[in-house]
Amino acid sequence: MNFIFFFPDEMRASSVSCFGNSVVKMPNYDRLASEGVCFDDCSVQNPVCSPSRCCTMTGLYPHNNGHRTLWHLLRPHEPNLFGYLKDAGYDIAWYGKNDLFSQELLDEYCADISEKRNGYKSMPSRPTGRVSGQRNPYPPDDPRYYTFLYSPIPEPDGELPLDINVARGIDFLRSRKAGDKPFFLYLPLSMPHPPYTALERFYNMYSAEPNIPVGADAIGEPIYAELIRRYRRLDKLDADFFSKIYSVYLGMNSYCDFLLGELLDALDETGLKDDTTIIVSSDHGDWAGSRGLVEKWPNSMYDELVRVPLIIYSPGCKAGHRVTSPNELFDIMPTILELAGIEPRHTHFAHSLLPMLRGGNGDPNRAVFCEGGYDPHEPHCSEAYTGSELHAKDLLDPNNIYYPKVLQQKEHPESVCRTVMIKQNGWKLVRRTSGDNGLYNLTADPHELTNLYNHTEYDDKRRELETALLDWYIKTSDTVPTTDDPRGF
Repeated sequence: MNFIFFFPDEMRASSVSCFGNSVVKMPNYDRLASEGVCFDDCSVQNPVCSPSRCCTMTGLYPHNNGHRTLWHLLRPHEPNLFGYLKDAGYDIAWYGKNDLFSQELLDEYCADISEKRNGYKSMPSRPTGRVSGQRNPYPPDDPRYYTFLYSPIPEPDGELPLDINVARGIDFLRSRKAGDKPFFLYLPLSMPHPPYTALERFYNMYSAEPNIPVGADAIGEPIYAELIRRYRRLDKLDADFFSKIYSVYLGMNSYCDFLLGELLDALDETGLKDDTTIIVSSDHGDWAGSRGLVEKWPNSMYDELVRVPLIIYSPGCKAGHRVTSPNELFDIMPTILELAGIEPRHTHFAHSLLPMLRGGNGDPNRAVFCEGGYDPHEPHCSEAYTGSELHAKDLLDPNNIYYPKVLQQKEHPESVCRTVMIKQNGWKLVRRTSGDNGLYNLTADPHELTNLYNHTEYDDKRRELETALLDWYIKTSDTVPTTDDPRGF
């Protein structure tokens, strides 16, 4: 069995057509959903890039190995999906960003590591070009400067350019020959991660779309939200501006859909689809204007950040099946290993999704968890930390788009404190070390606009979820190695 993991960055489930968004056009996501299985309620284990990816590849939670920062990546002693596949003889092809492995593991897993670091010697066979990035059109004193809404990207004449990493992935598929080893193609994209911009046709594809209401409509929202609005000057902007951000974000998703379509076409053309499992998801979501906020926050547990799309096509799966029971993003790891016939050699807490690929519905009572943030006793975790050469010092430049975020974490560390979420049976509990806690009835309040934590009539539900959270921490508090050491000298 071959595998393709198509992994856009920062795509929330509610912005995807086959996950309930009636505005955005994503025909290739719809196509894959009709051929594969959709997991309607998939939660990430951390709302930030690196920690989420580390969890996804290991089946472990952030607290198991301390993966709660952008700079602590998987290291050689940590069993992971790539290692298992490589040991089993798989070819690993990886085109896109890292935010996952330490330098030592990159050397081990990437056959093209020299080109990754020094530049590829040849271009892909398909036209590529600038499809993300672009410039900030606003001067630093403009309240819109820190919103991540950038200018559209001019389109070149001729064929619509591909993201260069997807183009390399397509060339990889077309290079496969009969008798080659099975492969794992990993495509971690940079979109729809901010800045919010896209090629012109996608940038202007949608009119300004209404979004989840701004913070003034929320009751008992976490303290970080108002601070973000103040530090980024978002409180100076109106709802129409945030709707424009969201419409551009949807356009970015439509471009990702175009890329997926090109990849699926290449699979069909090469005849590889009958032997290939395709996984499509994202590492976490993005506010994209919801609540009058942009980007993400390390300890936010709103569904815009923690609920992501997950579609899996595998030969023989139950086409068009939808799984409504809760699942976690790191369930991908044991699912791939089971499909590949590989037995994991470490303790993990993820669940294989294979029964659901065959038509099962999973456990409707399953509790899912997410962790984030960091406390003052671990300053090296913060994006405001300056004690390491790896932390970007230019983040402290007021002209940097991330400057407000860093400044807020420095001046209000309580707003980014350690946080944990449990979601079960239509309820969500959020506990923070700062005491800025939350309780939401997701059935009655799907947008999480009313925090019920301090409402005494819900004390029993709060205690029930807090007990479940404690039980989970006890169960997952450590993992014992599966190898033994001699007790003598």
